[in-house]
Amino acid sequence: MSLPRALVLLLALLASGPVPSTFAQDEAKIAGRDVPPPKRTKFVAPEYPAEAQTQGQRGIVILELLIGEDGKVVSVDVVRSVPPFDDPAVSAVRQWEFEVTRVEGKPVRVRHTVPISFALKLPPMAAEPGIPELRAGVAPAFPPGMGTQSATVAADITLDPRGEVTEAAVTKGASPWAEAVLQAIRTWRFVAPGEDVSLSFRVEANFVPSGKGAPRVDLRLTGLKRKAAEAVLAEAPAPSPTPVPSATPAESPSPASAPPPAALEPAPAPESATGSAARPAPPPAATRPAVEVVPAAPSPPATSEAGASAIRDVSLAAGVPDLTAGRRPVVPPLARMHGVTGTVQVEFSVDAGGVARTSKISGPEELKEAARQTVDSWTFRRTSAERLILLAVFDYKAETASGAVRPQP
Repeated sequence: MSLPRALVLLLALLASGPVPSTFAQDEAKIAGRDVPPPKRTKFVAPEYPAEAQTQGQRGIVILELLIGEDGKVVSVDVVRSVPPFDDPAVSAVRQWEFEVTRVEGKPVRVRHTVPISFALKLPPMAAEPGIPELRAGVAPAFPPGMGTQSATVAADITLDPRGEVTEAAVTKGASPWAEAVLQAIRTWRFVAPGEDVSLSFRVEANFVPSGKGAPRVDLRLTGLKRKAAEAVLAEAPAPSPTPVPSATPAESPSPASAPPPAALEPAPAPESATGSAARPAPPPAATRPAVEVVPAAPSPPATSEAGASAIRDVSLAAGVPDLTAGRRPVVPPLARMHGVTGTVQVEFSVDAGGVARTSKISGPEELKEAARQTVDSWTFRRTSAERLILLAVFDYKAETASGAVRPQP
């Protein structure tokens, strides 16, 4: 007697192996499409890289998480890379936890894309009326291993008409606290006080150690002095022929930024006290502030010369000012993975504060975002107030990238 056809098919299916529970459950669900985005139950904040904080770098890293049936992160993939923020972002996100996502009552895995923003908060500071508002910069950081000690540092700083710090000298405080304050001051940019006005004031930084809360640094700006820019230039004493040592080897002035030989000549002797136009002699070197860490930008040369680039793998053409801070060009991970190479051209502007802003990009799509983020991280040294229009050309190869900046034709 022959078996029913349905029974034969069932026996054949059983003989082929175990029957999967549900094919749909074997695949991870996509958050926002297949299932609602899961609610986070445990958050760990990423650490801001110290070098990026010092240079004022910021950016957004985009990550794709695979969340397991238990709500814990199984794996993390970088969708948008922003060195040096990738590693701290991935390290923090691996420790996150989410509510379990269920489909038809059963827990499922979920793929969830999240942006991780690295943005510097402006340090809070108390300022006397008339002192411009801080628009960029970081707070002094506690020196490593000093979180339980208190200290006070004072420094006199001078702003040019663009709001940039041109001089900074410590008048009170010891190492390593003084270095921490000076390092932060180098990142400060203030609202421009005016085209013909130079301001100077005192910065007081009180390092408050950890007690009930985290360590903090209280900042206070006092003693505002306002002078015409021309008067400041006229009254500035001639530099000493002995070079002032920098706080770190990396800050040693390059030959391109060294003052001309005439600036190293000693100041002429003051006139006799009986002269009607006698000018008081400058104080002896021993009584002057010991450290001058932010020298004023040198006057532009009479001929258009190429500026100096402090960024690796970036060269500057004639007519481009010094590139002082920012990211170097790096091949993005997805482009490296897919073997994408090519040239990207970025048209951008540089304002009076030296900040770069992208206006137009052309090139392979996989490379354009990396080029845009690189240019937007750059800071140039400005000696004039007009807006510059420049062109950056990036050459992305399989493993390396380089860039060249020239004036926009």
